[in-house]
Amino acid sequence: MRFVLGLLLGYCIRGKKPLLAATLTVIAVVCFIVLPAIALSQLALSVRRERLSRPPQTRVPPLVGLDDETAKTLLHNSKLNMPVLANRYDPPVEPGKIFFQTPQAGEFVDCGTVVGLTIGKKKPNDKERLP
Repeated sequence: MRFVLGLLLGYCIRGKKPLLAATLTVIAVVCFIVLPAIALSQLALSVRRERLSRPPQTRVPPLVGLDDETAKTLLHNSKLNMPVLANRYDPPVEPGKIFFQTPQAGEFVDCGTVVGLTIGKKKPNDKERLP
């Protein structure tokens, strides 16, 4: 690059061989402006195509502290699916309320992703326990 530009500058300063100077100018413009512009435009098209091929994404809503019906409505509106991962007894948690979700609230996921929930349940009776 430096060589071509130096050669071009030298011929332009001396004023000799204007045809060679014009040829070198055209080569420099093509090599350093036109070809990189074409390459960058192709890269931009490739990036745009790749972005359009990705599935649409949505943000996971905060569900901790809600009941399962409200969570189901929120997830349906966010185009996400809801299986209950577990019903677990946890003393500080009110029965029927969600106390854990995965993925966490605020994460971006593909539409249709399953959001697992853990819901609090009533204290187990002694009869329900296995020996």
